[in-house]
Amino acid sequence: MKDKQEAGNRFAIPNAVLPFGSVPLNTYLPDGDIDLTVVNSQNVKDVADGMEAILRLEQQNTAPTFEVKNVRYICAEVKLIKCLVQSIVVDISFNQYGGFFTLHFLQQVDCYIGHNHLFKPSIVLVKVWCYYESHILGAHHGLISTYALEIMVLYIFSSFQGILLSGL
Repeated sequence: MKDKQEAGNRFAIPNAVLPFGSVPLNTYLPDGDIDLTVVNSQNVKDVADGMEAILRLEQQNTAPTFEVKNVRYICAEVKLIKCLVQSIVVDISFNQYGGFFTLHFLQQVDCYIGHNHLFKPSIVLVKVWCYYESHILGAHHGLISTYALEIMVLYIFSSFQGILLSGL
């Protein structure tokens, strides 16, 4: 416990932790991950280092509330911590607002299109086909990104709005 407190003392308390991506958009697949960004006015590297230290200590906890495993810190231009929490992949970035703004943009698109939130199930349908059937979804493998897929679905709605919303 003392190690966690010491690690926590080096780690500035975040101003906010914002979810983004497919989980808050409700377009996730069973094999998906959870994306979070830590918003903080402190030095990003210091915050990322502190978060990594806390997660590594939690990984060693013999009686955890949530099991943390495979903590990996990717020290690139965009700092990223990847880990497994209860066997779910969690990606933690720092001060990255793009995904959060994209989430809100897509939420607004879904509300604008309406028709009982037709946009979101359409994204899920195309994601399922791309991931499980054609195996072309997965930007980390050099394949199509989820964002590109969402924009393509938006393009279809934009181009064929009259047909899609009034029936074939």
